[in-house]
Amino acid sequence: MTKMKESGIDWIGQIPQEWEVSKLEHYVDIFGRIGFRGYTTNDIVNEGEGVISFSPSNIIDYSVIDKNNTYISWSKYNESPEIQIKIGDVLYVKTGSSYGKTGIVNKLSNKATINPQLVVLKPKKYTDSRLINYFLNSSVGKEQSELIVGGSTIPTITQESIKKMIFPKMSFEEQQKIADFLDKKTAQLDKVKALLEEQIQKLKDYRASLIYETVTKGLDKTVPMKDLGIDWIGQVPEGWGVGKVKYFSQISAGATPDRNNSLFWNGNINWMSSGEVNQGIVKHTSETITDLALKRTSTKLLPNGTVMLALNGQGKTKGTAAVLAIESASNQSLASFIVDNKILNNMYLYYFFVANYYNIRGLKGEDRDGLNLQLVSNIVIPLFEFEEQQKIVDFLDKKTVQIDKLIQIKNQQIENINKQRQTLIYDYVTGKRRV
Repeated sequence: MTKMKESGIDWIGQIPQEWEVSKLEHYVDIFGRIGFRGYTTNDIVNEGEGVISFSPSNIIDYSVIDKNNTYISWSKYNESPEIQIKIGDVLYVKTGSSYGKTGIVNKLSNKATINPQLVVLKPKKYTDSRLINYFLNSSVGKEQSELIVGGSTIPTITQESIKKMIFPKMSFEEQQKIADFLDKKTAQLDKVKALLEEQIQKLKDYRASLIYETVTKGLDKTVPMKDLGIDWIGQVPEGWGVGKVKYFSQISAGATPDRNNSLFWNGNINWMSSGEVNQGIVKHTSETITDLALKRTSTKLLPNGTVMLALNGQGKTKGTAAVLAIESASNQSLASFIVDNKILNNMYLYYFFVANYYNIRGLKGEDRDGLNLQLVSNIVIPLFEFEEQQKIVDFLDKKTVQIDKLIQIKNQQIENINKQRQTLIYDYVTGKRRV
């Protein structure tokens, strides 16, 4: 059994008797792109005309991934030989929201350097950079990043602070043993995780396909079909028709009350922002407004059951649909659809929007960056008996709940694997368990 001693560092705890507490600067040389060696958009070139400039987005799951790259000129690359990247280098994010993110370079398709947000940690003699990478990605490494980050507006960690980070001193042979062991064990965990992620993607694809087929083809697959000549919809049952959604719903956009007026905010009226469509069924909002704000602005109080569609938003938000399970006002980046519930089932409209997410995102008008009320008002939807719409909604409600539960279980399994991975790495890089 390994004899242990106190390290003197709370977040490391005990370490093996023969280990010591050291500093990262004794194991790596740290270089960044600073001062005149920074670069501007004029230095960015096309692929094939220069070298890769790695950014924080290239660091994924503890590794530096060589894809979706930015390229800079050869002259900028040759200007700074100390930050030219080699296999085995470790990249660390020192600036920006992903500060502390770390990855090792295991392969390169081209010569490469770093952008100003990163530093490169180059291993000294008798240093296994794999262990450096594992340590900085462990809870101990992340704790240190949190302790040394500064900057009032943009989070920043200085190179000097990185040099002084705590790192356990052990023999080179033990570094290699630990790194070899962790490579093997984490690869096994990553294989299981990748399989689960693949299964989740298949379930999501099946969910999307099921919704599309059901909202456009109905539940009875034996009925004769007809082609409406509308790409989005394709063939539909013979008894179905089509119409523009504006003829069967009241459509409007909300507004954002003046944020400098405290009398407008933190009241008892829900106020939905575009990002909250990602809830699907919206049961809460992160912000509220007052009765005064409702009276003084063009935003309206929308009833429970209103279908919402994001006109703009970050990332995948644009074109995403949701349904209010509460009364709420909304911002100007959301279109609301209060349906004529004698003709159109609100949940059927929601599922139709979900099925046509990419088609809706692809709508283009004068505003090339986003959707607008005119565009979404003219979306053509299938029309048929309300009773059949309800049957479709009931079927999809049941099926999507089943699929979502399976996805939730697999996501929980992935979360457990991530925790197991973190515990494994922590235990071995701090000597709590030995190879």
